[in-house]
Amino acid sequence: MNGEVTQKWISYLKLDEVSMNDGVIWIYLLSLLVLSIIAYIISLLVLKKIVLRVAQKTSNTYDDDFYDSKVLHKLVYLIPLVMIDYGLKVILHAHSSLMGFINNIIESTYILVFLGVIYSLLNFWICVHTKVYQGGRSIKSLVQAVKIVVTLVGMIIIISILFHVNAGVILTAIGTASAVLLLVFRDSILGFVGSIQLATNKMVLLGDWIEMPQYSADGVVTDISLVAVKVRNWDNTDTTIPTYALVTNSVKNWRSMSESGRRRIKRCLFMDMASVKFLDRELFDRLRKVDAIKDYLEHTDEELEAHNKQNMIDDSVILNGQHQTNLGIFRAYIVHYLKNHPNIDHISSTFLVRQLQPTDMGIPLEIYVFTNTSVWVEYENIQADIFDHILASVEYFDLHVYQRPSWFDYKTS
Repeated sequence: MNGEVTQKWISYLKLDEVSMNDGVIWIYLLSLLVLSIIAYIISLLVLKKIVLRVAQKTSNTYDDDFYDSKVLHKLVYLIPLVMIDYGLKVILHAHSSLMGFINNIIESTYILVFLGVIYSLLNFWICVHTKVYQGGRSIKSLVQAVKIVVTLVGMIIIISILFHVNAGVILTAIGTASAVLLLVFRDSILGFVGSIQLATNKMVLLGDWIEMPQYSADGVVTDISLVAVKVRNWDNTDTTIPTYALVTNSVKNWRSMSESGRRRIKRCLFMDMASVKFLDRELFDRLRKVDAIKDYLEHTDEELEAHNKQNMIDDSVILNGQHQTNLGIFRAYIVHYLKNHPNIDHISSTFLVRQLQPTDMGIPLEIYVFTNTSVWVEYENIQADIFDHILASVEYFDLHVYQRPSWFDYKTS
């Protein structure tokens, strides 16, 4: 009935039979296109109104991620595509040669839609993995590798459909051109292998603090992809490093330090060698008033005095026998001070206050301890407070810290 009405309406245009048939077909095609667009818009509106509202009302966030990954949006494309597919078969059933070409295009479009759905599902997988495994392990590079494989398979199928070429012939041609492909996709291939090693061995994770001086990188890893790793440096600049470079080059990763909750202090004070001396009675009496070393001072003095008497050593010459030095007592004071410091771990971590090889700068007195926090700001404050106190205490032991003469020294001399 509708066909008769359409033909009657076209007859008013005074067209011949061939033109009338062509006109009817074009009207049907235009109507099919309009209906397909309307169906797509309605489906999209229903998706946004119903599905989005349901996802927002639930306490589970995975359905929100599923919606945001646009899996359903890609599936909506199937509605107008199916309508066009079946509509064209009805409208153009008499044009078999033309329908063969159109069917190839429609089948290729189906492949593209399904590729889009797979991409969205992979993006949803990244969201779920990030929420379930919050340790920083990134699967973005792995997902990108899967997308490349899926895209390659999809393109082979589309080419075989459009040009009626066997997929085996296409694979053979790709194999022949593999040398060129290796050159073109060199970074992607190296990145794929490197990303697998990174993910398998947990060498670098999102949020890790890494240092790579050769790339001027010193900061936190913010993104790991198939080709590059993005580092946000402490000066708020970004450095991009090839993914494979993290496997082939040296990388300093501070993750273990952060996870342990401990951070090392390793710093030297250079003591003026000319200020080192044996302990005399005046200095002994002055240092006995320091509660931190009073017991150590008296106990050590008794031990040395007993040793000298036992071996009948002449005390009139101070070089005879054993005697305490101001530098040794100063080391004992630092040890006591640090062991009683609330922010220094002297039980489960390495704890050293030692002398190093003398240099032209003096005697290096190295403090090698660990704080009980790895938070950067707290660590720096603790370290500064410790050395403020130690530097202010040096003069009390008749010692001097070495430093190169400044303009002020020359002016006051």
